[in-house]
Amino acid sequence: MLNRRRFLAGTGAAAVGAAAASGSASARAADEAGRDDRKDRATVIAHRGFADTYPENTVAAFEQSVQGGSDDAADRRGADWIELDVFPTCDGEIAVFHDTELGELTDTDGVLYETPASEVFAAEVLESGQTVPSLTEAMEAIPSNVGVNIDIKEGSPDVEFGRIDDPEAEREEWEWLETVVDVATDYDNELLLSTFWEGALATVRDIDPDVPAAYLLYDSIQEGLDVTDKYDAEGVNPPLDMIYGTPFFDDEAYEEIDVVAEAHARDLPVNVWTINTWYEVEQLIEAGVDGLFLDYSEIVRWGGLQS
Repeated sequence: MLNRRRFLAGTGAAAVGAAAASGSASARAADEAGRDDRKDRATVIAHRGFADTYPENTVAAFEQSVQGGSDDAADRRGADWIELDVFPTCDGEIAVFHDTELGELTDTDGVLYETPASEVFAAEVLESGQTVPSLTEAMEAIPSNVGVNIDIKEGSPDVEFGRIDDPEAEREEWEWLETVVDVATDYDNELLLSTFWEGALATVRDIDPDVPAAYLLYDSIQEGLDVTDKYDAEGVNPPLDMIYGTPFFDDEAYEEIDVVAEAHARDLPVNVWTINTWYEVEQLIEAGVDGLFLDYSEIVRWGGLQS
């Protein structure tokens, strides 16, 4: 059986999250023994640094997201992994931000990849006093025992979303990913580079085949599995409504394929986005998923208290 607490990168190691740094001897012992069901339910992934709790994709959000223990029933549940998004600036720096346009979330207008780093990194996020960080600043803020899922966004209007016929034709447009890989691999965190863009996935494989990577599923389960197989990916990251056998499965949009079973047959973890209620958490854990992308961590607590 797949260990649902394994690292997303498929190493088989237990994801200890922030508990080891919490100073609780009993929490550490339970993690090491692997006998506490409340800690063995699913990997908690802070989506943009728990985006409904803190100003998303900021250094402060990442610092706060890892605070707490790895016990789902704890008063404060810390992240085992952090998910963040990356874009290039027009002068080659790597910014941690989700939207192509800066204006929705910051006090600065413009397309991110057409804007110089000096302006991007000065932009205030959601009137929080926090500014858009660089990837280096983000990695510095995340403890080494917390995994990092780097979600690659487009760095050019000339790349095609999703699966494409000739990924190599886009190679030049994705050259900035060399900087992403260089920065991320300079740290000791477990990594998973994920993306909706096949051209980006192909480029990551060209740059460093040893960097764990995953294709983000979106409109076809079979196509997502095909791309996963093509690039020998280390994870399967589907949306909530792709999980067969749950109340959320959309049988009008997707093939009747059990993506959890298919992923586990490949010995790959399944990490589901984006979860917003305790009920979704419990149904997904029951379905056997391995990781949960959460906007706030407290929704795992109900099930933890029932264990």
